[in-house]
Amino acid sequence: MLDLEEKLQKVREEKELAEQLERKLYLAEESLRQAKSKVTELEKIRQKEKKDLERLEGLSLTGLFSTILGTKAEKMDKERQEYLAAELKYETALNTMKSLEREVAVLKEQLLPLANVKQKYRAILKKKEELLKAQGGKMAEKLFALAEEEGHLKALAKELEEAREAAQKGLRALDDLRGSLLSAANWGTWDMLGGGMLSTAIKHSKINNAKGQAMRAQRYLERLSRELADVKIQAHLKIDIGGLATFADYFFDGLIVDWVVQSRINDAKKRVNALRIQVASIERSLIAELQKNAARIREIKEQRILIVDQGFFSNK
Repeated sequence: MLDLEEKLQKVREEKELAEQLERKLYLAEESLRQAKSKVTELEKIRQKEKKDLERLEGLSLTGLFSTILGTKAEKMDKERQEYLAAELKYETALNTMKSLEREVAVLKEQLLPLANVKQKYRAILKKKEELLKAQGGKMAEKLFALAEEEGHLKALAKELEEAREAAQKGLRALDDLRGSLLSAANWGTWDMLGGGMLSTAIKHSKINNAKGQAMRAQRYLERLSRELADVKIQAHLKIDIGGLATFADYFFDGLIVDWVVQSRINDAKKRVNALRIQVASIERSLIAELQKNAARIREIKEQRILIVDQGFFSNK
C-alpha cells in the first residue's frame, strides 16, 4: 500500500505539473495570437506616420503649402513625435511577440516528457481505488483525500510563487523607471531655470533610459498578468489586473510624444507610481495566499501522521 502511495504521489505531482503547463501554454498562445495581431496593426500605423512625415519633408503639395503658410516646422515636429510614438509602440509589441514565441516553445518542450502522465495517473488511481475497496475503512479514504488535496496545494503554491516572482521583477523594473523619470524631472526643472544645453541633453538621456526601462517593465507586467489569470481561478483570488498588459502604450503616448514638456514627465511619474501601488498590492495578496496555502499543507501533514500513528488504517 505504501509503495503504491509513493508511486501515486509522484505521478500526481507530474499530472499537476502537466496541467499547470497546459494552462500556461493556452494563455501564452492566446497572448501570442493577440500580440501578432497588434504587431500587424502597429506596423500599418507606423508606415502611415512615416509616409506622413516623408510627405511633409519632401516637395509635396502639402509640404509646399505648409512652407508658404509658415507652419511646416510646427507640423514636422508634430509628425516626428507621432512617428516616434508609433515606432516605439511597434518595437515594444514586436519584443513582446518574440518573447511570447520563446515562451510557447519552452512550454511545449517542457510538456513533451509528460505526454502520457494522465494515463499513468488514472491507471495507478484505479489500483489504489481497488485496494481501498478491498481494505475498507473510512480512514483509508480520508488518507487518500488528504493526499489528493496536498498534491493540488503544492502545485498551486508553485504557481503562486511564480506569480510573486513576476510581481517582484515588475516592481524592480518600475522602481528603475521611476528613478529615471525623477532624475529627468529634476534636470527638466534645472533646464527651465536656464540650465542650458547640458541640462537639456542630460534630461533627454534620462528619458531614453526610461524608454528601455518601460519596455522591460512591460514584459514583466504582461507575464504577471498571464500568471494571475490562472492563479486567480485556482485560488479564487480577487485581484485587479487591469492596465498591466497595456502600460507601455499609455506611457509612450503620454511621455515620449511630448518629452520636452515638463508636465508630461510628471504625469508619467504619477502613472508609474499608481501602477507600482497596484503591483505591490498584488504581491501582498500573493504572499498572503502563499502563507494560507503553506498553513493548510502543514495541517494536512499533521492529520495524515495522526491517522497513521493512531493506527486508524482499518475498519476500527
